[in-house]
Amino acid sequence: MSGPRQKLSVLEGTGRKHLTKAEKADRAAREVNLPKPETMEVPKWLPAKYRKPFRTLAQELLDADMGLAQLDADTLGRYVVAQANYAAMISVIRTALTDQDVEALKEATKIQDTYFKQARACANDLGMTITSRCRLVLPESRKPQEENAFEKMMRERMQRA
Repeated sequence: MSGPRQKLSVLEGTGRKHLTKAEKADRAAREVNLPKPETMEVPKWLPAKYRKPFRTLAQELLDADMGLAQLDADTLGRYVVAQANYAAMISVIRTALTDQDVEALKEATKIQDTYFKQARACANDLGMTITSRCRLVLPESRKPQEENAFEKMMRERMQRA
């Protein structure tokens, strides 16, 4: 089973796959390259209280240059809302713990878990988690293998002879 399709730059960076010039040109022509925006437009549906965190995160992601495009604005907006809802549930959970209300605690932690999963999914899509960033990072090009000391000695010996 083959892995997920990788960009041409990643394939060239790893050096594991050798493509002809025609294959490279064909693959480059079929890749989607979206322009990097100067700033991200805030989605119209996003409430005013979430706009500042949205802009802060958007600028940070744009500065990181991980391929963020204007198409990702909705995902980033959903992340901000889910993260805020997750944080809001903390006070509900504290109250339930203080009151020793097991049913309220059970319901609140279930809701908080849902917000956590929503935020985590959006963060993965945007490259905001460690594992998702590792998938986005372009591997360094192959470095030539260091020469073996024995091979070096043998080559020098051959040159002297």
